[in-house]
Amino acid sequence: MKRVINVVPHNPEWARQFEQEAARWREVLGDQIVAVHHVGSTAIAGIAAKPIIDLLIGVRDIERVDDFDAEIVSQGYLPRGEYGIPGRMPIYSPAGGEQLRLF
Repeated sequence: MKRVINVVPHNPEWARQFEQEAARWREVLGDQIVAVHHVGSTAIAGIAAKPIIDLLIGVRDIERVDDFDAEIVSQGYLPRGEYGIPGRMPIYSPAGGEQLRLF
């Protein structure tokens, strides 16, 4: 099966979309959040990219993240646990949109 990857010209709205997503995750995880970073190609002004906003979120205690699974699912994301990488947890949007990683 052939996989199609959509790459588009840079969109200045990506920075605003990141800020909206970061604010949403601050509400979901509350004081567990240490930092939220916009990572990936959409974070680099002026370059073409897949239109997917990637976030990297630092948390105080990675062991507590599972406590938020119900809320994460209610936000439309799929928590994957450590998924083979101790100390990190990838969480994906089933729609193929935003992707975040907790560390």
